[in-house]
Amino acid sequence: MLPIRENGNSDMRFDSLSILSPVVGLLAVALAAASASQIDGQEPTINASAPTKQGFLVDVTLPLIGSRDEQVRQQIDRVASQQKAVADRPVVVLRFLQRPRTDNSGQEEGQTAGTQFERALALARYLTSPAVSRVRIIGYVPDSVQGHAILPLLACEDLYVAPDAELGNASVDEPVDGTIEGAYEDVVSRRGVLPAAIVAAMLKPNTRIVRLSLDDGTTLVSEDAQAAGLRDEGKVLREEMIWPGGGMASFNGQQLRAQRWIAGTATDVRDLAEQLGLAASLRTPIAFPKQWKGITISLMGKLNSAKVNQLVRGIESSTRDQETNLIVVKIDGLEASFDDAVRLASYLAELQTDRIFTMGLIVSPCQGPAGLIAIACDETILLQGASLAPPSENQPNTNSRKRTLVVENLAESSQRPVSLIAKLVDRDVELREFIHQGTGEHQLFAPWELNRHADAADWLAKQTVDIAGEIPPDLALQYRLIDAAEASEGLALSRIGLDAAPSEMRTPWLDASIQMLVAQSWIPRILLMVGLMALMAELSNPGIGAGAFISGLCFLGFFWIEGLAGNVEWLEVLLFIAGLIALAIEIFVVPGFGLFGIGGLVMLLVSVVLASQTFVWPTTSAQLSEVSVNLFWVACLAMVGMIGLLFMHQQLERLPMFRWVALRPVREDEQEELEQREAIVHWEHLDGQVGLTTTRLNPAGKAQFGDSIVAVVGTGGLIDPGVAVRVVEVRGNLVLVEPASA
Repeated sequence: MLPIRENGNSDMRFDSLSILSPVVGLLAVALAAASASQIDGQEPTINASAPTKQGFLVDVTLPLIGSRDEQVRQQIDRVASQQKAVADRPVVVLRFLQRPRTDNSGQEEGQTAGTQFERALALARYLTSPAVSRVRIIGYVPDSVQGHAILPLLACEDLYVAPDAELGNASVDEPVDGTIEGAYEDVVSRRGVLPAAIVAAMLKPNTRIVRLSLDDGTTLVSEDAQAAGLRDEGKVLREEMIWPGGGMASFNGQQLRAQRWIAGTATDVRDLAEQLGLAASLRTPIAFPKQWKGITISLMGKLNSAKVNQLVRGIESSTRDQETNLIVVKIDGLEASFDDAVRLASYLAELQTDRIFTMGLIVSPCQGPAGLIAIACDETILLQGASLAPPSENQPNTNSRKRTLVVENLAESSQRPVSLIAKLVDRDVELREFIHQGTGEHQLFAPWELNRHADAADWLAKQTVDIAGEIPPDLALQYRLIDAAEASEGLALSRIGLDAAPSEMRTPWLDASIQMLVAQSWIPRILLMVGLMALMAELSNPGIGAGAFISGLCFLGFFWIEGLAGNVEWLEVLLFIAGLIALAIEIFVVPGFGLFGIGGLVMLLVSVVLASQTFVWPTTSAQLSEVSVNLFWVACLAMVGMIGLLFMHQQLERLPMFRWVALRPVREDEQEELEQREAIVHWEHLDGQVGLTTTRLNPAGKAQFGDSIVAVVGTGGLIDPGVAVRVVEVRGNLVLVEPASA
């Protein structure tokens, strides 16, 4: 009820409002109905407030060492150079990420080993210069920032801070002097993002800050010493202590927002984009050249070392001859071993970002090390329906010191989280979320990773992150395993200003020809069959002749093609060579068909079967089925080879075109003369004599007759050494014997 004044005006005002209120209500209803009818008669329109403006994301990696600050300038310049008018300025979000530097042993030197004042001031002056006026600079702090890295933050037009992230301790690296204090005051006066007194408390220890309510109805945030004059003049009605001193000031995002010193708080980049009214995801200005010359690499099926070599050669050829500056890598149902995936991922991560930009598109669910190739790109986009996941139980688990070193190197070159990269190659890695007790920063760590931090004792474990299946997209975005999640390939490509994917990379003609040969599954089988036929022909006629040469070429071609397909390793090669050596021993050293002959054939068979598959021992039903198929094909080829050899042996000499290479059969009247002519010595005097075998006859060997040791051939089965034998027939220099007891 309104208060009643003595002159009665309040009663009259109340009565007038009471009379007019029904009229106002009727007018409001009528206007609403008219508006609704007008809308019903129109076509549906797009909501004008829907976020359509595109923003850009620039990572400011702290501390500012090396060329980090120069990279920030280059990316902002790329966006500003595309903007000709200042009226509708694009938004550039500077995300300040803490990446502590390490010493020579790989140990981190801690969060306080920060940015030099001169470099921070240079970046802050650049951000407030007219050259940057074409864009709107927004500072975003997802993790705590301290040291002189505060200075470029103050040079932004607006600040957004994660709720638990802290700002403060600006002079933690070096004491304050007049030059440093003057530089901070100059930047604050240009932007006014934070009150000057708050910045002074962050910079100078033991500075007390109070909020004063003055008698003119205004409030003032001031240093306690400067507020003394207002107190003496009696202008202070009420005061509130904001910072009691005792050290350099530090405030988290919630406190800064509660005091209305910053524009807002944001938990991640997507939340920030929504608050700024930007499109769903921010673009990377490093991928913002004037003209793209791109290629697309589609990776599907199985990746092997030969394919990696081919891709590397193709990329080098494209970037050298065609001046390619964009590579779009599509991962669609790719399977890759740890070594092959790491080799290609490391190559992509080490490409010069200022000259070649790489974008990884994960099109379908991707398990295991194959995901390393996508996250090694400068920008990684997860499309709708796709996912990243640790290796399945059927995939080999890579868990070794080698894996740790490789993962750390890849994380350093790609600026991705070590813990989630390790999860992609080892499903048994245990991930835990930690919070820094001093700064409030959240991080995911593997057990071995946390121990390498200089401030490991300051990290408090919160909870275990259980990733049994795919890695949640929100988690991957939060810790920047991926850069964005888009609904379609078109939206992903629009982030870099493309309407469609570039054309596929052209493969060099030699690689294309080799790849075509590898793709023909019948070629290695034909080579294997011809090789087996030639080997059997050589075994039937001991010696080194055309059969040995042809079989060698065929087997060499077989292993070369299977090696390009990624099926051949040292085990298969060693087994094949050992099998050939065993057969040679059986033929030339101990004639017959014994242990060396059987063992050699078995090793050859196992080598050929292993060379036709990617595993050694089957562990799944699918692999067992593949082994049976390979055994079936090898058996069929061997049988075809034997039949073909038999047919050739009988029919080859009858063919007119091969008669000139075949020997004419010897007639009976020529046989005796031929034997006499070919005989080197004559053993007719041994006919009917009894001797003693000196070696095993299987069936050929040697026997002693008197003082002579003669090469003989047994007519029965195998005859052991030291057995009496009788000569049953002499044909030139061929002496046939049988056991004397027979």
